[in-house]
Amino acid sequence: MAMQELISRYHDAVERYLRIKIKDQNLADDVLQEFWTKVLNHKLSGADETKGRFRDYLRTILHRLMVDHFRNRKTTSLPPGDLPEPEQPDKDYDHVWREVLIKRVWGRLELYEAGTPNNRYSTILKLRVSDPEASIQDLVDRINLQSPQKYNAEAFRKTLQRARVKFFDLLVQELRETIANATPEDIENEMNDLGLGSLYRRHK
Repeated sequence: MAMQELISRYHDAVERYLRIKIKDQNLADDVLQEFWTKVLNHKLSGADETKGRFRDYLRTILHRLMVDHFRNRKTTSLPPGDLPEPEQPDKDYDHVWREVLIKRVWGRLELYEAGTPNNRYSTILKLRVSDPEASIQDLVDRINLQSPQKYNAEAFRKTLQRARVKFFDLLVQELRETIANATPEDIENEMNDLGLGSLYRRHK
């Protein structure tokens, strides 16, 4: 997949991360503008884009841009500890990345539902996620009010299970597209690193 396409996919993660790390929003906008200028002019550097995880590559690029930007200003510096080195964990970055990743997978599931006749995977899974304590019958009653396709409790349970499996499959697909030559072990490690290990174990 083209690097620019991947970067466009995760634009929200880039912008949110910069705004978290750079408290001055005008400065954050400056770095974001510089980032996109380099993207469009194919002048990004600082990591090998053909190896490993795309999110690691992107974080290395953003780290270098922020450091260079503040160094060039000379009057402003990042507070110590706010910007860990790329090889060190950064909870802010992982949190933002995970949220954008999950949002993208939801989008894929919505498209799957829209393109598949009589499919309600996205609708039913969102209904369950929005109210995890509700009884199955309560959820059945709600879905039957909004859907021409009527469900009983058993049909709802089966559809919910299939929706969860489909969501997981789409998540794996998304991850594969962000990791060069991804192996099953790479996918498992990525899910664990992003705090999604319980989801992986549930489906494997």
